[in-house]
Amino acid sequence: MLKLLRGWLRAGVFEGGIVSAIEAGTPQGSPISPLLANIALHVLDEAWQGGGQRLGVLVKYADDLVVLCATREQAEQAGELVAAVLDALGLRLHPEKTRIAHLARGAQGFTFLGFEHRMRESWKQPGRWYLQKWPSRRAMASIRGKIRDRTDRRYARLPLEWAVEDLNRALRGWGNYFRYGNSGRKFAQIDCYVNERLALLASAKHGLQGRNWVVRFNSEWATKLGVHRLNGTVKPTLAYASR
Repeated sequence: MLKLLRGWLRAGVFEGGIVSAIEAGTPQGSPISPLLANIALHVLDEAWQGGGQRLGVLVKYADDLVVLCATREQAEQAGELVAAVLDALGLRLHPEKTRIAHLARGAQGFTFLGFEHRMRESWKQPGRWYLQKWPSRRAMASIRGKIRDRTDRRYARLPLEWAVEDLNRALRGWGNYFRYGNSGRKFAQIDCYVNERLALLASAKHGLQGRNWVVRFNSEWATKLGVHRLNGTVKPTLAYASR
């Protein structure tokens, strides 16, 4: 296994038909990065098994982590333990991304792996609260930016089907990741935004002013173009939790 990892790190980067050697580190977004992070932070897993479990539940993916604790005191102790383990590795917690959030009754929430997590009261059983998740503001801004880029006016001379095909690739990838949770409302917002952007593109293509998306280039028109719809694809983690 170590020989395989060593060979992977020495393989260089292939980009634009050119292989470039790298002296240290891995490229941003490299698939080996989570594996290397798990190897480096294995000592944190060991520390948790050795005593951290009494403080809370550690949830970790690569170098992102959250600790779910019952009290603020436990959360503070968990933070101290994590900081001590990282300090021994020459690492530290990011000061702007590290905080203690009080989740009870939806008082606060936290963002983890692109999802916003927050307690929400059950609409079927008032008084009962569940932890729900949906795309974060950053995740919403990211997909809006991709939609905007793919429906820019400079593509007005090209067939709309080309824009739809390009859009669908981005929508499917993003939607497949965020559909597990309580993303129904966010998905509906993105569907509306896609329709609006396509209407603007179609209007520019036909020399029309405005969006024309209420009557002429409406939702039915966009669906006939073959646009991938996010609404209706959510896989709720709880029954009746998709509101």
